[in-house]
Amino acid sequence: MHENADISFNLAEAKVLVERVLSMQPRMGGSNGGKSPSEIVSELAQNIFDNLPPTLNKEEANKHTFATNEEGMMTSVAVVLLQEMERFIRLQVCMKNSLGELQKAIKGLVVMSGELEMMYQSILNNQVPEMWSKVGYPCLKPLASWVDDFHQRVAFFRLWLGSVEMKCYWVPGFFFPQGFLTGMLQTYARKYAIPIDTLNFGFEVLKETTPDEKATGPEDGVYVNGLFVDNAQWNAGRHCLDESEVGVMRSPMPIVHFIPMQKPLENLFRPEKQDEYQTPLYKTSIRAGVLSTTGQSTNFVLCLLLPIRDGTTPDFWVQQGVAMLCMLDN
Repeated sequence: MHENADISFNLAEAKVLVERVLSMQPRMGGSNGGKSPSEIVSELAQNIFDNLPPTLNKEEANKHTFATNEEGMMTSVAVVLLQEMERFIRLQVCMKNSLGELQKAIKGLVVMSGELEMMYQSILNNQVPEMWSKVGYPCLKPLASWVDDFHQRVAFFRLWLGSVEMKCYWVPGFFFPQGFLTGMLQTYARKYAIPIDTLNFGFEVLKETTPDEKATGPEDGVYVNGLFVDNAQWNAGRHCLDESEVGVMRSPMPIVHFIPMQKPLENLFRPEKQDEYQTPLYKTSIRAGVLSTTGQSTNFVLCLLLPIRDGTTPDFWVQQGVAMLCMLDN
């Protein structure tokens, strides 16, 4: 067993212990001139409220972003962008309204409902309020990191809105990455008049690590940045998956080129070589989800076929529990 297995176990146990301690923490007033819990929550809520980014607006879009063809249809990717904007707008409206109501409840202007009480405790404990999680995206980050992540996501979509062409896409920033990837396959299928149900992605890991290092986007497919490897690392020198360094559970991946390709139906999801590992990609480290109304998992995205170190087999990496993640927990 890898040394990191013990570290992961101890971290998980410590997290559970801290959460239980926080859940039993009594609400106490400030002493010796310290701030009371209500003052702390009020300040944090006001800070989040004041720094909310402007709501995404279709009017900000470049004239080419939502351009239509002769039949009056937008591209598949443009439709995905609109759907993602709607989800972020809904989340931001929920945040804005609930933060305003919480401030009123703290001041005694409205009744502190059960939902607001739970939100109060969550903010006090640096946890994401449940009412935000219900309309938000899967995320295990604490509140402070979650807010920073939310700002980064909105900034990414605002950049996309105003761009003529995106060089690289931050797929982890999507509510529904599967929809975006399906949109890319649809774009390829329409371009080459190929049935979409015979298409799947091939993968090429590039040497570049940030979008700024790419001058243009690919001719076909999409460059994806922001992914992480869990329980392994990418060896750039050997161009393959390799074992993690001790103490490093998760490491960033370079940019990955998702390349649409046509395969026979019986081989559509089958690895072509034994020196490749079918690496599952998840939104969060829980690695579990439920089927949504679209028939897609709420956590699993897809599998990436990645080259593995010489002398190992796919079974070795299965035993190591290697997977890829869209985001970290902190």
